[in-house]
Amino acid sequence: MSFVAQPYERFVDDLLTALTGGVTREEHQFIGIDQSYALASPGVIASSLKVFGHRNNQFVLFEGGIDYSYNADQEAIVWTQNGKVPDDHSYFYANYYLQEGARRLTDRNPGSVTTTLGEAFAREFAVVHKQMQMIYESAFVDLATGTSLDHVAALLSLTRKDAKFAGGEVLFRRNTPAEGDIAVPPGTLVSTDQGQNFETTDKRTLRKGQLSVVAAIRAQVEGPPGRVEASTIKNINRPIFGIESVSNEGPTFFATEKETDEELRRRIKGTLERAGKSTLNSIKFSLIEEIPGINEGNVQVSESAGVPGRVEVKFGLGSTVDPDLVRSIEETIFNSRPAGVRVVHNLPTRSESGAAATTPSQNGNLTRESVVADFDEKEQPSVAVQLPADVLAGMPEGIVDLQVEVLLRLSEGNLSVPQKENIEDGVRTAVADFIEAIPMGADLIYNKLLGRVVESDEVADAILLVGAAGRSNGSANTFYNSNLATDGRKAKVEINNVYVGLMGETILIDVLVLVEDAPNGGTPNQITPELTTAVENSIRSALTGVSEKLLKTDLRGVISSAITAQAPGLQLIDGNPVVINAQYEESGRLLNNTDEVSVEAHQVLKLGTLRMEEQGELDG
Repeated sequence: MSFVAQPYERFVDDLLTALTGGVTREEHQFIGIDQSYALASPGVIASSLKVFGHRNNQFVLFEGGIDYSYNADQEAIVWTQNGKVPDDHSYFYANYYLQEGARRLTDRNPGSVTTTLGEAFAREFAVVHKQMQMIYESAFVDLATGTSLDHVAALLSLTRKDAKFAGGEVLFRRNTPAEGDIAVPPGTLVSTDQGQNFETTDKRTLRKGQLSVVAAIRAQVEGPPGRVEASTIKNINRPIFGIESVSNEGPTFFATEKETDEELRRRIKGTLERAGKSTLNSIKFSLIEEIPGINEGNVQVSESAGVPGRVEVKFGLGSTVDPDLVRSIEETIFNSRPAGVRVVHNLPTRSESGAAATTPSQNGNLTRESVVADFDEKEQPSVAVQLPADVLAGMPEGIVDLQVEVLLRLSEGNLSVPQKENIEDGVRTAVADFIEAIPMGADLIYNKLLGRVVESDEVADAILLVGAAGRSNGSANTFYNSNLATDGRKAKVEINNVYVGLMGETILIDVLVLVEDAPNGGTPNQITPELTTAVENSIRSALTGVSEKLLKTDLRGVISSAITAQAPGLQLIDGNPVVINAQYEESGRLLNNTDEVSVEAHQVLKLGTLRMEEQGELDG
């Protein structure tokens, strides 16, 4: 239980109750609301009873009849079910007067000698108590302020950053207006390609509808290394969902502002965590802060469930990794790992010198080997589909390349082609951003991705399928509408592997049919409404059965059969009796006098117009 200063009013009441013959600060420990707490002296004047103690880490006066009541039969305090009660196992105190008792001083009225004397002493007690609370709080990182916090930091050889640390501003951006508020927390790490790290100094929020927000930054190291030119800060070490890029519009500079208490607290906690080398974050954050290009999106640090003392570090950096980068990563892991813990990683390139070149016994069990995550289905928050082993084997180490297909149904039908294309581009970007922000080794949660797709008011509904990117052996891809396991890898998707189309896109088929009198057909027939209706019905029936491709030859056979059945005195002319024009309703694409019309899964064939013309002897 922490120390809480007693307020001035409580000291006054304690002193006046004691001076006028009452019982003060009778101590009880709260062990439950169902217990009764008997008072030490019988014959208590119930109206004089006052109870106070700790609640929510504050010193409070409880209300009689609401928070507690006095049971005269048991001569005890009873706490009520719906009232405020002291903190569990904390101490509360009772002041009261007895019905029988000798009192030499009785005047508690304001201004009396007794009250004035009690208030004078109470003020001194309250001041001392407040000072004691300040002394108590000055020993804790979360509570200390100012100079006291500097003393706590000095225990870790840390000093408050001042003008020796360069500062500046960066601009966090996105390409489309934000769908909602996006918080940029204080301490967000950004860096240059050369590895100079900076952190934001206060919380910033990119509001709904905005494209960017400015945040102040300060270098993590003092002196000239923190001085960088404009447009050199490009990386967000720990990706923020919804933020796509960062840059500094101007160079960093040396200012006179000192590091705030909150900024210093954050550094103290980070130093304590890494200094202890007792957590996975000790390794993870050391890699993020010290190695350029490493961020929360492409590194995963986990303990091996089946082997005690073994930590697995997985990187999603692609197939080409520079040996010097591997060497730096291994040195960082070696310096941040707990003693006696074996750390393995999945980088394929072997470095030739330094800590990595030694044997496991020489470097403290730091080894390089391929790591395959062992997912226990019972430990997963949801069931996820595993990609086939042969598909994963064809991908770069630590990477799972994905392909996404999205079919949209728009909220409004009367949109221009450019408007529809803008909606499709927005969905394509949202899908790519979501997958890029998935942490290393985390599953792709289908419903979360679908939520990003239909987040815009312009999208009424969507069909979403996710699978592995193109197969190298030429076999067809398998797509899923469920959670997808990444097998401990970093999920990635190329923008050209995100297909976005419109659900139920209509292809209008305009048909021209040329007929002539059939030889030996008996009485010649004419083109009647009944004949036209029969041909229309046969065409519509044929269009319904098309799945991949509409061929003119197939449609010609259907039309010929309908004419023969309805008007045997007519027949299709020789040569080119059926002319097909196709118009893609959404994209505006036209096919004139085509022999075939390709049909995708999201497209629907529909008869537009049908014209039937009879060719006479002079029609050529």
